[in-house]
Amino acid sequence: MVRGTVHPSVRTAVIVATYDQPRWLDLSLRAWTRQQLRPDIVVIADDGSGRETAEVVRRFGAVHVRTERDGARFGKCGAVNAAVRRARELGCDFALFTDGDCLPARWLFARHAAVARRGRFAAGGVVRLARDFSLGLTPELVSAGGFERAGGDKRRYALPLPVGRMIELLSPRRTPWKGGNSSAFLDDVLRVNGYDERFGWGSEDKELGVRLTNAGVRGYSIRYTAPVFHLWHDRPYVDPAVIANNRALLSETRRRRATWTSSGIEKSS
Repeated sequence: MVRGTVHPSVRTAVIVATYDQPRWLDLSLRAWTRQQLRPDIVVIADDGSGRETAEVVRRFGAVHVRTERDGARFGKCGAVNAAVRRARELGCDFALFTDGDCLPARWLFARHAAVARRGRFAAGGVVRLARDFSLGLTPELVSAGGFERAGGDKRRYALPLPVGRMIELLSPRRTPWKGGNSSAFLDDVLRVNGYDERFGWGSEDKELGVRLTNAGVRGYSIRYTAPVFHLWHDRPYVDPAVIANNRALLSETRRRRATWTSSGIEKSS
């Protein structure tokens, strides 16, 4: 368990991945200030953004971990790995991982904390907000929690908590790692060496979850009681060739039942 449940000595973090979308990040961090149970620190895993993002991070008092982007190449994996290292340097034992285009429900961190166990990771649900609502969302509406009542795809992941808990109790299930809404003890993430930095966009989260599972760190689903609300946006970065390469890497991890990547937090010489 973590602070707010059983062991008050456990130091906690939220790691938020972002790249050059200061408006989204502002809305996301504004939502994080509403948490019923707050993490000790918020770490921004920044994949090479500019000054506007740095100003947003400063305004909310978050820890800024910025990596340089290799041209147009997707660099989330390296940025998140660097943020994990920084969180450990700051004494954190447990972290929730999310993205800068995701707004947490007010009880999100408390729910992840309540189910935290060493040797397992937890993953919640994702409600995809509608295009018009996302484009018109204001800081004031976020601060008032208006996004939690908005329409969107997969609203079933934002059920009233007693209903959601009953469903999870009656139908427990394992889950893949979800980069926008997963939590784990950092020792477990370090056990598999974090994200594989060979990945571009697509399957990078799933592959980390496969290595965790192979290492005995099992996924635990809280998808009906721990939602994030995903802002609508285009995906101009989707590259079929990169996705095909990522799927080949994922298949190799499954075939070898790999528990470690040499292209992760610790680099092989």
